[in-house]
Amino acid sequence: MAPAQGAANEKQMPANRSVAMTLAQALSRVFESNPELEVSELEIQAASARVSQAGLKPNPEIQAVAENLSTPVIGAGLFQYTESTLQISQRLELGGKRPLRVRAAEKEVAVAAGQLEVKKVELIAATSRAFADVLAEQERVANQRELSRLAQQSHSIVVERVAAGKVSPVEQTRAAVALAAAQVEEEKHLRALVAAKDRLAALWGGSHGDVDSVQGGFEIPPAASDTPESCIHNNPDLKLAAAAVDSRGAALSLELASRKPDLTFNAGFRRLSLENQDVWVAGVSIPLPIFDKRQGAIAEARVRLNQSRSAEQALERRLRAELTEARHDHEIALLEAKSLSENALPAAKEAAAAVEEGYRLGKFDFLNVLDAQRTYAELQGRYIEAVASGLKAAIEIQRLARCDSPKIPPDPAK
Repeated sequence: MAPAQGAANEKQMPANRSVAMTLAQALSRVFESNPELEVSELEIQAASARVSQAGLKPNPEIQAVAENLSTPVIGAGLFQYTESTLQISQRLELGGKRPLRVRAAEKEVAVAAGQLEVKKVELIAATSRAFADVLAEQERVANQRELSRLAQQSHSIVVERVAAGKVSPVEQTRAAVALAAAQVEEEKHLRALVAAKDRLAALWGGSHGDVDSVQGGFEIPPAASDTPESCIHNNPDLKLAAAAVDSRGAALSLELASRKPDLTFNAGFRRLSLENQDVWVAGVSIPLPIFDKRQGAIAEARVRLNQSRSAEQALERRLRAELTEARHDHEIALLEAKSLSENALPAAKEAAAAVEEGYRLGKFDFLNVLDAQRTYAELQGRYIEAVASGLKAAIEIQRLARCDSPKIPPDPAK
């Protein structure tokens, strides 16, 4: 079947728009204006800022203390016996906490980048599916218009035969009913086409008025069974799951390092008012890990890590099952479309034409004409559904098993 050209005279379409949109142009619009991508990109920036923050050392602390403040008496001042201390403290992180904290933050950046990659692939797949829906609806409209033309042609023949007194007026009524039904079906497909265009344009925040028609080959791509099984590991969802495992592992390493207490050094000078003397002071402090040994946080981090590993395994199994199902759907659609286009459709079309000509010559009843036209319409509809199913299966296979990085395909119109 030839590539779909769409319904040029479709209702509610601007008359000055005539350029058919390609898939590459649709993808470009989606990638330029979809806010979900901006959300993911901003998340990467936020995660990168956390990396910078994670690499900073603890701030020093300055402390001023006055001791032995006395109540003023006659002949004595308030600060006569005061000991004033001014000191600076600095916490020294032990156990490699800072590099581990940086590593954990970097893993979060990798997770955010994986989320962006997943979103890109999802948008490519969603746009491709919506584009395929518009292609299929264009084919349904074109097919129904052909059926309406045949119904109109049959109606004209019946009118001529009724006027000539060769057949009963009842047949003219039947022909009029068949023509009205075909026109109603055509109107239904026109509305479905508008809805499909709305779904496509909604991906970039537009409406069906942005799409006059779409241009693309309405045919099933070659068999996808040659897709290497190893390409499933390039699936962005699976890569995101692996990045989540790495992030959980880095979080566990940080919690394990947090068991080691940090040292705090302080140094300063003290003013002894009574002796009118300044002395230097220094000290060191370290928490005693008696009660809080980060045992709860470590246990949680271990559980989260095991949870992420299990989620990764479950995801891989699910993706492989979905890939197998998509391949079966693709193969079934390919076989059905080939059988219909090469055998059933040509025979049904030839039979419909022969029956119509035979009716004109008075050899067949009009019911035979209706039956032949109905058979051809049903087969044509099955062919369109088979191709649409095969297209979506191919899109799903490409989404699940990627042997290349997601990218916007080049625009053939340029």
